[in-house]
Amino acid sequence: MPKLCLLSIMVGMVFSSGSLHGATEGEDTSLLAASEVLRVLGEGVVGDPAPGRPLSDPIGTARWEPGEWWYRLTFGARKGKTELESLAPIALTPRGETWKRTVGKEYTLYVRQTAEGDLVMPTEIAHGHGLLVQFDPPLSYLVVGLAPGERRMFDGKMEVYSVEVPALKRYSGRIRATTMHAGVYRVRTPAGTFDATLIRTDYRIDIFAVVTVRDRLYTFYADGVGKVAEAEHRRISAIGMFHSDTLIGKVLVSFTSTSPATRVEAP
Repeated sequence: MPKLCLLSIMVGMVFSSGSLHGATEGEDTSLLAASEVLRVLGEGVVGDPAPGRPLSDPIGTARWEPGEWWYRLTFGARKGKTELESLAPIALTPRGETWKRTVGKEYTLYVRQTAEGDLVMPTEIAHGHGLLVQFDPPLSYLVVGLAPGERRMFDGKMEVYSVEVPALKRYSGRIRATTMHAGVYRVRTPAGTFDATLIRTDYRIDIFAVVTVRDRLYTFYADGVGKVAEAEHRRISAIGMFHSDTLIGKVLVSFTSTSPATRVEAP
């Protein structure tokens, strides 16, 4: 992780058809996409495509209920280690958030559901850098009704504050995202084998016309289980100062519901 103050917000971001392809308008990335995903997740994880269907129920697909998901990291500096992601309801916040998703010890995502059924993220905390990020409008998390091959565009602002001194604004910037339903695939993980919907999102973040982040995220969701695998390709450039190119991957090891009514572990 770079230690340049200007770049600290960049490394604090968490970004989550019949063949493995698609995203940027006019870009034929079938080979690149397959190469990225298969290289990051490892041999045998992503299998044959299955019949695609629209994302009609983000809550059910993401298993949006109190729970704990353990993942094994498949690529990067922490390859082979495990990481916990947890989800819990919270009291209504001033920005309308009603859920908190914690990703390891690094990030906390604050999420709410819209009247249309989308899941959106108004706020994120990057604990390692002591930064609180607010998105306006809230950043799309899962989009209801997204059909195979369909794209949705997002263009918004981001304001970055100090966690310790919330009134202290560190940076402002713009974030653009293209989210695509990239089909359904058979995904094999230590927790089991699933027919999982692949959501691909390409992010571009610009700050001060100096720092640019391009982040490509492939997330596989299995109905009733949630996220079962994820691959990320993150590139950060700061003119005359810094450049990085990072690949990260994870696969599901186990899931445990922490809802009082049901405590069920994934097979």
